[in-house]
Order: sequence, then C-alpha cells, then structure tokens
Amino acid sequence: MGYLLNGTFVEACDCRLMCPCWTDDEPDDGHCTGLFAWSVDTGSTVDGLQVGGARVVCVTTHLGRRRGQAAAENTLSVIFVDVVDLPEDERAGALTALGQAFSGDRSGPLEDLKAVNGTVVLVEPAGIAITATGDDVTVTVDSGGAQPVVATLSPACFDGHEALTLRRTALSKELGIADEETVTAHHSDTLTIRAAALPGGFIEVTGRSGMRGPFHYVHKERP
Repeated sequence: MGYLLNGTFVEACDCRLMCPCWTDDEPDDGHCTGLFAWSVDTGSTVDGLQVGGARVVCVTTHLGRRRGQAAAENTLSVIFVDVVDLPEDERAGALTALGQAFSGDRSGPLEDLKAVNGTVVLVEPAGIAITATGDDVTVTVDSGGAQPVVATLSPACFDGHEALTLRRTALSKELGIADEETVTAHHSDTLTIRAAALPGGFIEVTGRSGMRGPFHYVHKERP
C-alpha cells in the first residue's frame, strides 16, 4: 500500500556545533555517536495501519561521512520503537512496520535512510518520550528498566539573536525535509547514550550538536 509519514525529528550527537554531517563533511575526530528521534503525527500510515502518536529513536555510531556507500559500510544502528499510544490490537503490526520503515527497508524515499543507518543490528520496543517545553526538547528512551538515551537540547542562539536555521542541507533528502523547510540548530545541555549493542555506543557529553525540524515521507506502492 505504501506509507504517509509526517512529524518532527530531533538529532543529537557528540560532534561540536554544528555536526559536519549536515554539510556532508567528515565528523569531528573521524567518528560520531548520536541519535535521530522521530515523533509521528496523527494521520500517518504505513501499509494502511494508523501509526500517528508513535515514536522512533535510532542510535548510531559511524566513521566518516554519513551518506553514500562508504557510510553504509561504516555505520551501525539500533532502533527503538514506541507504539504504546496506538490501539492495543494494532501495536504488533505497527511495531514491525515502523521498524522496517525507519531502518530504510522500504522502497521509495525511506530507502534513502538505509545508507544513513548502515547496518541495523537491533530493533526493539521501548518507552520513548519526546517532550517539547517551549523551544527546548528532551528525548528519553527506557528499555528493559535501563535508560540507554537521555538528551536535553535547547536552540543554539548566537550573540542574543535567534537560533541558527538551515535549508537544503546534505541530509534533507534522507530525512524527508522539503526544500522550503528549515531545521533549527540546537546544542545539548545533556546527551547520554549507553547502547551496549554498538561499539563506541557509550557517550556522556554536554554542549554538542543538535538539530530539530519537520519530516515527510510519502510513497504509494504500485498495485
């Protein structure tokens, strides 16, 4: 059937402001550990399943640039999916569908995520909270009684001016950002990642890179 996915994403990593991935450059120190978090809006569907209200977090470690074949070969990811706000009888199907979708295992525009995510070593359900307070945002993941992700970000403002915004970035295609839309630079007041399944998946930093913006993935399968 295809998919229609809209919402807001949050990105945070251990690069310094701003993450070079957004300009298709090498990460700081030649490697990067970070996350993408997606809040899925009401009305979103995958193969006819209503998935609005779901949340997905992808935790990733990678070497070198984030795009292209080399990136796919040097990137490992873990994906967490929260479908607790969906009807109980639809959760199992939505969990599978969203895991596949945000792994990049779908045709259409979501397929571009495959190179960004590289090898997905694990997809599992988890409790995910993505909470906005004004312009600040907090992302937490609770999995099996542990918290592998805690991130608190605020807009990166310079000299008292408004936060830096970007358009037509190197990651716009993979993240489903339209040409006319902007993403807003943030910095992490807190970024803690403890992803045991990933080599290098342990960081605890402050004042590092973040972004926040809209996403749209639309694809209709041919009958």
